[in-house]
Amino acid sequence: MGLDPTVTNVRVFPLLEVSREELADAVGGKVARVEPVDGGLTNTIHKVTRESGETFGVKHYAGGRDWFETELTTLTLLHGTLPVPEIVHVDDQRLAIVYRWIEGITLHELRKQGQHTAFQSLAEPLGRVLQLLGKSDATEPFELTSLLEGTYRQLTGGLARTRLGIPLADALLKLYEAHEPDMAFGSVCLSHGDLGHRNVLVHRAGDRWRVNGIIDWETTTTGSPLFDIGSFFRYANRADADFRSAFERGYRDSGGELPIGWFHTARLIDSIFLVEVLDDEPDLPEVHADMRRLLTRLVADLE
Repeated sequence: MGLDPTVTNVRVFPLLEVSREELADAVGGKVARVEPVDGGLTNTIHKVTRESGETFGVKHYAGGRDWFETELTTLTLLHGTLPVPEIVHVDDQRLAIVYRWIEGITLHELRKQGQHTAFQSLAEPLGRVLQLLGKSDATEPFELTSLLEGTYRQLTGGLARTRLGIPLADALLKLYEAHEPDMAFGSVCLSHGDLGHRNVLVHRAGDRWRVNGIIDWETTTTGSPLFDIGSFFRYANRADADFRSAFERGYRDSGGELPIGWFHTARLIDSIFLVEVLDDEPDLPEVHADMRRLLTRLVADLE
C-alpha cells in the first residue's frame, strides 16, 4: 500500500522545487506574489497572484501521473455539482493543475481556533454536501466482500495483528463479522478517499459560515456513501451529538438515505483502512499508536 496521507497526517512526498518563471507560465501572466501553501501532505501547492489581481492555486503532483489524472478526471466530473476547485489550466508535461483560488480556511483550522459555534453551524451544510457526493456516479465497480477478506487476513495473521495485539484484533474481527450486512449499505458512488477536516474549506460570508470547497481529490475511489462519512468522522470525539444530529438532518433533508446506526457503521468501514496501514511494512510508531487509539475507541463504542 505504501504510506498514505488518508490515515497518517504526515508528509508523504518531499516538496518539489518550482520556479517563479514556471508558475508565471502556468497562470498565464506576470506574477505579483507567490506564496507556498502549507497543509498539503502529498503535493506541492502555491498560491499565485497575477499583476492583474487574479489569484490561483497551482498544484504539482509529487505522487505521479496516476494521482494527477485521478484528480483531473474527478474535478471535471464533479464541477457544477459539488464545491470543488475550478480548473483553469492543465500542464500535462509538468503534472500540474491550475485552479481558481478558493477563499477560506480548513475545517481543521476552524476547530483548532476554538470557534465552536461556527464549527457546529457547518454540520447541516456538510450533510448536504456529502449527500451530493453519495449520489454521484461510480467510475469503477466495488465489492465490499473482497475488501473485508483482505482485512480478515491482516487481523488473523498479518502485521496488523501483531501491532494491535491479539485482544484488539479479535474484537475487531467479531465486529466486522457481526456488522458485515450493515456495512454493505448503499449504492456504489464516487468516494473522495481522504475526506478529513483538512480537505474541507470553509468561509465566513456575513454572519454565516459556508462550505466553500472540497479539495484534494487525487485519491478518489469508489465505494459506498458511508466511506466518506466514516473518514469525516474518524476522530469521533470531535463531533458531539448535536453536530451529528444536524449533519444527519442536512443529509436526509436533501434527499439522502442513511441506515440506522450510520455513525458507528461508517466508522467501522473507515477502520478497514486503519487496519491496512497497520499491516503495511514501514515501522511508524506514532502513526500506529494513533491507529490503535482510534480502533480501541471504536471497539469500546460498538461493544
